[in-house]
Amino acid sequence: MLKDLEIFEASPAQVEEVLAIWLEAAYWMQSKGIDQWRPEHFNRDVVLDYFTNRHIFLAKYNNEYVGSFALQWSDPSVWGDLHNEESGYLHRFAVRRTQAGRGFGGYFLAWIEDYVKSKDKKFLRLDCMAANEVLNTFYCSHDFLIKAPLT
Repeated sequence: MLKDLEIFEASPAQVEEVLAIWLEAAYWMQSKGIDQWRPEHFNRDVVLDYFTNRHIFLAKYNNEYVGSFALQWSDPSVWGDLHNEESGYLHRFAVRRTQAGRGFGGYFLAWIEDYVKSKDKKFLRLDCMAANEVLNTFYCSHDFLIKAPLT
């Protein structure tokens, strides 16, 4: 199934596709009482600004966009004392709700790990609110460790 999945770096010309995925994820989180992404914080300008100093990726399967995520190579504002130059930093990780449970999220994480390694980085740091139990559980189920304090 996943052999037909294509992951590629998005361009600002694909702002609408990225925005649609992020908004869908934000509304879903809100409906589940997860206070991580708020729909009112996403619009075209916010996504366009996110392209600055970040690499935004889209995933496409059977001609449908099924997910998106962003990578950056420096993130001291989020990671503070845990920030280092040996890491890649994952943000805005989202799988379309219509595709949930099909294995895309795990495939994305494996692809991201390989990509980060190809950039001579030793670590992958995942941005997630401590209170987002769903995402923390997902990451831990894929062998990631919680390194930041859960406060």
